[in-house]
Amino acid sequence: MIPKNKHDVEAVNVLHRMHATEVIPLLPQLLEWIQDMNWPVAEPVLEVLLQYPTEITAHVEEVLLGEDDMWIYWCLVKVFPALPYFSKLVLANAVEQLAMQRITPFNEDNVQAAKEALQSLEVQK
Repeated sequence: MIPKNKHDVEAVNVLHRMHATEVIPLLPQLLEWIQDMNWPVAEPVLEVLLQYPTEITAHVEEVLLGEDDMWIYWCLVKVFPALPYFSKLVLANAVEQLAMQRITPFNEDNVQAAKEALQSLEVQK
């Protein structure tokens, strides 16, 4: 069940009761609900997403390689730190690309968040 709007927390409660085979196909659409973690539905959706770290990794990588700076930021500061080490390794190249970008007023937070994400990966070795 995909939330209908940013306040549809009840839809997320239904997701918690659904079988994994029903939830996994919805993960790309659910990931869209963390484009802004200020939305009421974002944290509950994040909890659902993190139950499927292997399945969301490729979708998170697409976000990190994309153009939506706010979505990239939330993936770096909310999703990446909560993923298991093996998922972080899969995402390491995309995060490194972000960390190496020339800093502009539009991407400064993402570059810093990417550098911190890489540092946390080094600590986990």
